[in-house]
Amino acid sequence: MKILNPDNLRVSTEPGATPCLLGNRCQQCGTIVFPKMPVCPSCHRNGAMEEVEIGRTGRLYSHTIAHFAPKGFIAPSFQAFIDLPEGPRVFSLIGSKYPVERGVLEDGMEMRLIVEPLADTPEHRDELTYKYVPASKATRAKA
Repeated sequence: MKILNPDNLRVSTEPGATPCLLGNRCQQCGTIVFPKMPVCPSCHRNGAMEEVEIGRTGRLYSHTIAHFAPKGFIAPSFQAFIDLPEGPRVFSLIGSKYPVERGVLEDGMEMRLIVEPLADTPEHRDELTYKYVPASKATRAKA
């Protein structure tokens, strides 16, 4: 298995470590962005961006059920925007163990980052990517 975009995701092999997204913080104004970029979108400084770990948790901003999917993906699936405590809002798929049906997700709920195959299809099952899942264990998940 390989990480789909290793510049955006860190998966530590150390015990107890959790995966994180890799963003940038502007050393001049403090703006945090994801994905990484060389120029700060706020103060427009070039070369002032440093790598930071972000996105271990977040809050579900908005979500939808996609009933159609491009080749290599499965439908229906959840697509979501997650607000990170560090500032950025990121697009994410939702972990595959959660049934794709109304009521499973609720905007505003706490989320946590996981790493799993991009899709359970021959084209993508060997590519790992980040996804988010509800932080509460009370949420129904398939066994």
